[in-house]
Amino acid sequence: MPCKRILLILLSLSLLVTSCNNKEHVDLILRNAKIYTVNSNFAVMQSAAIRNGKFVAVSSDANINARYTADSVIELKGKFVYPGFIDTHAHFSQYALSLSHINLDTAKTIKNVIDQLSDFQRDNPDMWIVGKNLDASIFYDKEMQICTILNNHFPETPVLIWLSDYNFALINKAFADKLPAEANIKSGIVNQRKAVTASKFIPAPNDSIMAVLLKQAEQNCFNVGITSTTDFGATYNDVQLIDSLQKNGCLQIPVYAVLEPLGENVSKYISKMPYQTDNLKVQSIGISLDDQLTQNLAVMRAPYGNNHNGQLVISADSLLQICRTAYEHGFQMCVNSIGDSATRLTLNTFAKILPIKNDMRWRIEGLHMTVRKDLRILNHYNIIPSIQPLQYQPSKAFIDNNFNRKLLREAFAWKHFLSQDRGIICGSDCPYNQLNPMAVFYAAVKQEKRKMHNKQSQELSTTQALKAMTIWAAYSQFDDKQKGSIEVGKWADFIVTSENITTMYQPNLPNVTIERTYLRGKRVK
Repeated sequence: MPCKRILLILLSLSLLVTSCNNKEHVDLILRNAKIYTVNSNFAVMQSAAIRNGKFVAVSSDANINARYTADSVIELKGKFVYPGFIDTHAHFSQYALSLSHINLDTAKTIKNVIDQLSDFQRDNPDMWIVGKNLDASIFYDKEMQICTILNNHFPETPVLIWLSDYNFALINKAFADKLPAEANIKSGIVNQRKAVTASKFIPAPNDSIMAVLLKQAEQNCFNVGITSTTDFGATYNDVQLIDSLQKNGCLQIPVYAVLEPLGENVSKYISKMPYQTDNLKVQSIGISLDDQLTQNLAVMRAPYGNNHNGQLVISADSLLQICRTAYEHGFQMCVNSIGDSATRLTLNTFAKILPIKNDMRWRIEGLHMTVRKDLRILNHYNIIPSIQPLQYQPSKAFIDNNFNRKLLREAFAWKHFLSQDRGIICGSDCPYNQLNPMAVFYAAVKQEKRKMHNKQSQELSTTQALKAMTIWAAYSQFDDKQKGSIEVGKWADFIVTSENITTMYQPNLPNVTIERTYLRGKRVK
């Protein structure tokens, strides 16, 4: 008997070794998880195998264990795995630059503000002063006072301070004097568009400083689960630096560059064909037609708010010419259209150029207001609606107080966009909104009924919101074959959380902790 038992044990060991030798070797195995694949069936799996940065299998624990062996196995103990978030509307270079700005969020008085700015000026006497996160209540009803104080304390040093909501900024006289006359910007309080225009004249830091800021911006993205981002309004120099840093291995995050149709962007990129590497795509042009709804700057079919209306930033003829140039050179168009009239102009312009059912994936950014009959054009020409959900809550009181029932039905009508059988995409608009995809997710799934007309609320379902920030987002950037879902052959970009973001108590969504972030199979958080 002992001899037979020894033989049986040896035979079992031999079979086990043979079985292990027959298994495929991979770099990483995820086990005992709830993996939301976001594939066409929205399947939830237990396990995944990763090799060379890509998923080679996504299945049950038993299946993966039987087929694969790995140097590293992560026991997730029932935690949740999702594709990494793709931020489809962000200003990556501007966000990186904002990390160098003076943070005024702790200032409680005007004196606190001046003290912080003065400390910066003492240490950096040759630099322009840029602040952020200033609480407007500090100088409520004292706008002229703080502008006078800024001018008196900094008569020769340009100063620009962003308010905490980034809708307005303060500019002193020294700053305004540095701007060209055609900018038409005077000192005092200016709206976001004028502040963005003014900020472009701030001397840029050298490449070595900017590289450090971009690296920090990248890590901040990884920390909140963003595995791909967008540089909307990128300049030629922005793209060149990002490309160089990526090729040198100093920057990992994939960037989708959306170019302004100006200067070297035209001569070096747009006049040629799209440019791309493994981590960078330069194949999109972005412009704005109008401005913020709540400041009466959106271009509407009729005056609204205080009987005001916005004006087009560029002419209809210029829009048509830019769109034709984009189409001729194979570039995607992304047009920021806020008001219903601006959106109608954009849709009609797209319709003049695009063939029906094309694959150009042109987009309307910040889609807030649309006449319902115009929505059919989205479907006819495969136009992608791009929304920034974080803009809804700050706008809600305004639209409730200023819109009639008909306009309310058209405002933030996200489900109507989806009814056109097209995906929808969500972006943060960072740094002009917070860098927190879970806050974006919550804003997308939380939209109250508008009691004024008793219509169904227009929030996305959690499934739709997840798709909008993963697979639909990837589609909008021509990346749906490489990322956006957890499937065999795609990059292993994913996040891990302890909470199920599709079923948890929604008000807690903005506070969800991203425990792990992986980019191409490598842990980056």
